Amino acid sequence: MDTISIRKFLYGIGAVEDLQGEVLIVNGKPIVSELDKNRNPVWTETWDRKLIFLVSAPVQNWKKIKIDRPVANRKEFEAIVFEYAQKEGLDVENGFPFRVKLIVKEIQAHIAYLRPETAQNFSPHGKKADDFPIDLENEPVRIIGFAGKTAGGRFAMPAMPGREASSLHMHFISLDFSRSGHVEDLKIEAIWQLCYRIKTSELLLTRKSYLGKNAI
Repeated sequence: MDTISIRKFLYGIGAVEDLQGEVLIVNGKPIVSELDKNRNPVWTETWDRKLIFLVSAPVQNWKKIKIDRPVANRKEFEAIVFEYAQKEGLDVENGFPFRVKLIVKEIQAHIAYLRPETAQNFSPHGKKADDFPIDLENEPVRIIGFAGKTAGGRFAMPAMPGREASSLHMHFISLDFSRSGHVEDLKIEAIWQLCYRIKTSELLLTRKSYLGKNAI
């Protein structure tokens, strides 16, 4: 991460080398989510990590959109994100960043973790069993995400047996920056704010292969 030259106004999400954690960059500030030797979550502000991949974009100005629609699950949330992105003329095929300000009714999230034996015989079920779960209720958070119809396998989960490729990847951060993680599902009941970048800038995408065809 310390090779990133553009940090001012930078937003990004990714995963730590060997799938041993998550990374979130919020306005140039990095937050790394990991587990210690006792499998307790640890959040650290540092650029000193190697990553499997990072998708990022510098965004100086955000357009704020008030959304007065409840969200029952991730699928509904994703539909709204793409609906408004198309209205804003964003590149919904190749990808765009977004930001959300809200009080979530529920969030199911995790910190990625992969045991060596799971890495040798990878499966989505095995990975999910290794991940550290995080559940929130009725809590104000921020979400940073990237979405795109061709995102699956690039910066979101690729297609796997029994599951379509994902078009969206997002992480949450608590208001005090004390907790963060990869969002799996969410439920929203209150009015929330969806933000897109105002000026189009090139989407920066870097990726290193992980376990060959089993890249995450």
